[in-house]
Amino acid sequence: MYTSPMPQTVAENRSKYEDKQPLKQPPVASEEPPSRRGRQVPKPVRGVFEHPVNSGIWWVNYFVDGKRHREKVGTRKAASDLYSKRKNDARMGVKLPDSIKAKRAILFEELAKDAMEYSKAHKKSHRGDISNLSSLLPVFGKLKAEEITPQIITAYFSTRTDLKPASINRYRSTMSMIFAEGIRNGKVTANPARLVRLRKEDNARLRFITFEEEAQIRSIIRRRCPMHEPDFTVAVETGMRLSEQHSMEWPNVHLDRQQIQLVATKNGSSRVVVLSKEAVEALKICHTGRSPHTPRVFLTRYGQPMENPRAWFRLVMQDAVKENRQLADVTWHVFRHTYISRLVMAGVDLRTVQELAGHKDISMTTRYAHLSPDHKLSAVAKLSSFREKSEASAPQKTKAKHAARTN
Repeated sequence: MYTSPMPQTVAENRSKYEDKQPLKQPPVASEEPPSRRGRQVPKPVRGVFEHPVNSGIWWVNYFVDGKRHREKVGTRKAASDLYSKRKNDARMGVKLPDSIKAKRAILFEELAKDAMEYSKAHKKSHRGDISNLSSLLPVFGKLKAEEITPQIITAYFSTRTDLKPASINRYRSTMSMIFAEGIRNGKVTANPARLVRLRKEDNARLRFITFEEEAQIRSIIRRRCPMHEPDFTVAVETGMRLSEQHSMEWPNVHLDRQQIQLVATKNGSSRVVVLSKEAVEALKICHTGRSPHTPRVFLTRYGQPMENPRAWFRLVMQDAVKENRQLADVTWHVFRHTYISRLVMAGVDLRTVQELAGHKDISMTTRYAHLSPDHKLSAVAKLSSFREKSEASAPQKTKAKHAARTN
């Protein structure tokens, strides 16, 4: 009996076909939160966006006169309505409110540039401001002025372990001046440097050089740069500040009267500097080499006015420290301390020392009083003398009272 092979063939083919079919994937769960499932997603609106995403806070973004503006609104509908209003106002030429006009960011370096122009015209310490600014600009130059806070300034000062408290206070003063000028110019509204606490300066120890140390430094000057020896002599013999000495001009020097008239000093008043015979001889040497092109007294080796002796004095002190490590802390201002200290140790009264040094307040001069204990010893001696007189007169008074009672 004949049997058709067709059913078996169809069954085999069906089995082979089912083996080649890919497995069915399970349904993918919706990534939307349960609260939004089944809700229709609104169409995006031009110029309206949500930030942060899914926060429910909506913003508008638009351009007016080529400038981009962004405003935080709230709900999506309110943002959409505000965007339409801003665009209509722009078409009608209505100006934006002042509160949302884009303001140009003011950088610290821009404030510093304006402040240095003021410093150059009005401050005697302009060179100091320039020096301080050379360290401040790499740190704060590209920062927005409004982003600089007292905390940022204090953090920077904390990293400057190479500076003494007095130097950090000078940096703070320069920054405060820069922001103060920015306020006057209407570019900033606050002065963060003013809120930075001043560092406590240690002025208890006054460094001055002995006559032996002076001889060591002088010998090196004669060997390295002999033309600057008069500069050194005048500093030690007059106690003038660096800025006073190196802005001095010949019309104000009177060698016949042994006087120098300082027109502008640190405290803002003029004063007379009395010259010793050593200072007069040093200035006579300077007078022989004076330049016809400038009235300045102290010149560089090229005949130009010397603004600061730092260059040659650094070389001298490098050699001096190699010979004597005790000279490592000698700066130019130490020569002023030396002049005042020697006056006090020579027995000059403090009031006269104040006048010669140009101190506005005698409290500055009394810092040197410990160098001359003679006036204190004299005061204590008067107390002892008073005790002796009192004790000597006591028996006489007792005898007089006893005689009065007897009579």
